[in-house]
Amino acid sequence: MSNQTILSAIFILSWLTLLFMKKADIKRLIPVGLFATVTSAMILEVGITFGWWVYPVKLYPLQNVPYLYGPIPVATMWLLKFTYGRFWLYVGADFLLNLFYTLVFENYFLGNRGVIQFQSVSPMLDVFMTSALGVIIYAYQIWQEGIFVRSETMSPSRSLNLQPALKPFNNNEDDAEK
Repeated sequence: MSNQTILSAIFILSWLTLLFMKKADIKRLIPVGLFATVTSAMILEVGITFGWWVYPVKLYPLQNVPYLYGPIPVATMWLLKFTYGRFWLYVGADFLLNLFYTLVFENYFLGNRGVIQFQSVSPMLDVFMTSALGVIIYAYQIWQEGIFVRSETMSPSRSLNLQPALKPFNNNEDDAEK
């Protein structure tokens, strides 16, 4: 199987798993998935700039699509779906997921195929960096949940203290006076 096929499958299969998630959960968790993607992209770019790792094989025409836009947002959404509200369970599951993904999948499987090469950063340090990012992602979801709760309890009409009209406006009365 070619590296291009593997990278395409990583991207597509990740998103197909969301067919098994409820629509309400997807709506609730998509912001944190996007946040995870943006923060991971920044770390990835810093790592490439400082020579921490190299991705010699790209998914044409884009460079790091399968890593950033496939498993990262989707795995974040699934992880938070099952562990949100239980911080230590989230931290433990996130660490184990990062450990498996980095050591087994990236370093062993993709590394042996020449897709990724860790250079001046060890794979274990990458696990700790992504786990620290996981704590930031969890904090972001707490903040996000607070926004949704606040917006549901405060509708615009309640915040402006608007009252319904006592009597409906009727254009016919104006016509009768003339």
